Amino acid sequence: MEAILILICAILCDNLLLTKLFGVESFFTATEKPSGAALYGGLVTGVTVISGSAVFGLSKLYAFMLNTKDVKLFTTFTSVIVISAIICAFQLVSSKISKKAHSAVEATIPLISSNCIVLGAVLTCIRNGLSFGMSLVYLLAAGIGFTFVMLVFSGVQKRLESSNVAESFRGIPILLISCALAAMAFSGFFGLSF
Repeated sequence: MEAILILICAILCDNLLLTKLFGVESFFTATEKPSGAALYGGLVTGVTVISGSAVFGLSKLYAFMLNTKDVKLFTTFTSVIVISAIICAFQLVSSKISKKAHSAVEATIPLISSNCIVLGAVLTCIRNGLSFGMSLVYLLAAGIGFTFVMLVFSGVQKRLESSNVAESFRGIPILLISCALAAMAFSGFFGLSF
């Protein structure tokens, strides 16, 4: 039951993109086409789950070796290194699979390396003291929530392009206003109780 609550919370109530604005830079680059948003969201989800599980294991090993519970400084530094290594591994694997997959991954790798949703999800798991299983559920749900919002906003961006928007609000301003309205709409899920 706890896993279902974490899943629902991470996707709807505590969506890192809408509540904490992690990864908001993705609105400007990856939301133009639904296929691009899905690819980007899938890659972010994969990197989040793999790097999060690696950082979780390393932080537990660090805490065990030093017999301490305070691993905050270690986790931030380690997370950045592990995320970079995972992104390089994704790039290497995609180059071995096919040229088409490599070109698609190659275009989104710079965006993923600067996306703070991966680091934010990993640090949120450790800060909240989740177990390894619940951390995997949270990391997966955070990636799914991010992908969901990216797909929704690819549709919103298409509609905004064909709408009659005032000149001063065209482009990024109306997209940020739409993001704010969506964040307010998602905040309605905070009152859910199971």
